[in-house]
Amino acid sequence: MGAWDASVFGNDDAADWAGDLADGGTAAQVEELLREVAGLPADEHLESGLGSEALAAAELVAAALGRGLPANPYSEAGLAWVAQHPEVAKLQELARAAVERVRGGESELVELWQDAEPTGYETWQSAVADLLTRLA
Repeated sequence: MGAWDASVFGNDDAADWAGDLADGGTAAQVEELLREVAGLPADEHLESGLGSEALAAAELVAAALGRGLPANPYSEAGLAWVAQHPEVAKLQELARAAVERVRGGESELVELWQDAEPTGYETWQSAVADLLTRLA
């Protein structure tokens, strides 16, 4: 997974996805990603990379709603992009559904964080719960 912390952008997949989005991505791409993850049945395996990207997309939706986290070196490209694409705020409910799918059902991210150091899973769950609160 290439994770260095439990924050949404604290892994290679999310940081790379945000950087790629900033290099010419569209709001339609964000919607497509969120729709793909939200629509995945709970009994179907969700790969960690796709889950990480969906959490990053949801974080950008929260930022468009004015409820984003402060920028850090891994999120700043995505946050700069969302400042130019405020229309992603309309994806609020879809983002919530995608986040719920990432943290539930057959999710490789959940499995990986459960196997992490003892407090890793709780820290990650707290970050995801905070994101859901900011998307409410």
